[in-house]
Amino acid sequence: MFFIMFVVFFFSFFLGFFMYLFSFFLSYKYYSFSKLDSYECGFDSFVFFNFFFSITFFMIIIIFIVFELEIIFFIILVRGDFFCLFSFFIIFLYVLLSFYMEWWFNKLVWKV
Repeated sequence: MFFIMFVVFFFSFFLGFFMYLFSFFLSYKYYSFSKLDSYECGFDSFVFFNFFFSITFFMIIIIFIVFELEIIFFIILVRGDFFCLFSFFIIFLYVLLSFYMEWWFNKLVWKV
């Protein structure tokens, strides 16, 4: 039984892989230099790719993502038993302490 599943898996994998290679090598390719140009909303872009990226903006986005995930954990943990409620308060304490730590180290201040 295991051998049959093994053979079916590898046969389907290699069949899909060879179909992909076959279509890649036999497809019609039209090389155009206009596809390599940057084109945004009908206007040529005059900005280079090495633009300034704010680390503070990146940190605030990461903080937002972490807090959004913790809110989802809160919703799941509140709808449970006593152990889930206890876990909710521990995680909530962790969130409050981490938010206080970010405030203490001035990570929430937007410096221009």
